[in-house]
Amino acid sequence: MAMPETLVMERRATRRAGLSAWPAGLVALLVAAAAVYSFSPRPSPPFAPTRIYPDRLLVNGIARSGTRLVAVGEQGHILVADGAGGPWREARIEPARGSSFTQAVFVGERVAIAVGHDSWIVRSEDGGDTWREVLFDGERSEPLLGVAGPFGGKLFAFGAFGQYLTSSDHGLSWQRETHEGIGDHHVNAMTQAGDGSLILVGERGLLLRSQDNGQTWASLGDIYPGSFFGVLALPDNGLLAFGMRGNAFLSADLGATWKKSETPEPTSLFGGAATPEGRIVLVGANNTVFVSDDGGVRFTRASQPERNGLAAVLPLGKGEWLTGGDGGVHVHVQSGGGKS
Repeated sequence: MAMPETLVMERRATRRAGLSAWPAGLVALLVAAAAVYSFSPRPSPPFAPTRIYPDRLLVNGIARSGTRLVAVGEQGHILVADGAGGPWREARIEPARGSSFTQAVFVGERVAIAVGHDSWIVRSEDGGDTWREVLFDGERSEPLLGVAGPFGGKLFAFGAFGQYLTSSDHGLSWQRETHEGIGDHHVNAMTQAGDGSLILVGERGLLLRSQDNGQTWASLGDIYPGSFFGVLALPDNGLLAFGMRGNAFLSADLGATWKKSETPEPTSLFGGAATPEGRIVLVGANNTVFVSDDGGVRFTRASQPERNGLAAVLPLGKGEWLTGGDGGVHVHVQSGGGKS
């Protein structure tokens, strides 16, 4: 018996509707599956290991204890080596932060202090392999630019806008102090002179002296309007202060009088060191290494000009220095007209 035409047409329509609806159903199924996958718990893939290259890291400070070397720099990195030639490895810091370090100092054979931005201070008791935070002030957001001592049993940390902190327990705790002579100046460096007095230098020609181990500070006069970035204690009560545009000033009487040193070019000088033999090395912008063999009266360039700047220097002996700066840590060797 023939099927009625209307029934045949209804069945054909139903079949066509089913065929046309299946793609939409499949899409809905895929969307639902994706949602379930997205929100289901599963382990995250491991990050690729990060390697720090000592010749690519911005290094702001270098410290030494025996053969152990520590270099501190950008984004909270500290490098450690057991010789100037390396290999350099990264230290462990707890907690790890992204604030840059500016300076470090050994305060004992195995005890070291490093300071940096956000008033960050960390301390190591194993020669620099591991560090623990003792102070951090992210809300203040002001950098500490240097650390010095121990002088008379005290450590000193100092920096931007007159920051001045002291510690009497080898850096385990720190106390903030304010001093009229410092005010809101950026304080960049400190040293202990031959008579035991302390010398502090900073921006806008700041040049101070303390004869009571940092309890009070008195001005040594206005000898130069620009910023001082460093100061060195020299033999026979000598001092050398240096800073912007190649300016360096020498004193032979604990800062009572000063005479301008001769430098070969107006390049800003950020770091310096003196050897037991009397040689003085200053480093700065454009790969600058200035050397003096006459006690700081006259300097000559001992490096080829380059774009990278140098921030720190550590004498190694026999005409060699370890430098830190834009290009990381390098051994500089003086030979002929200079080489780095």
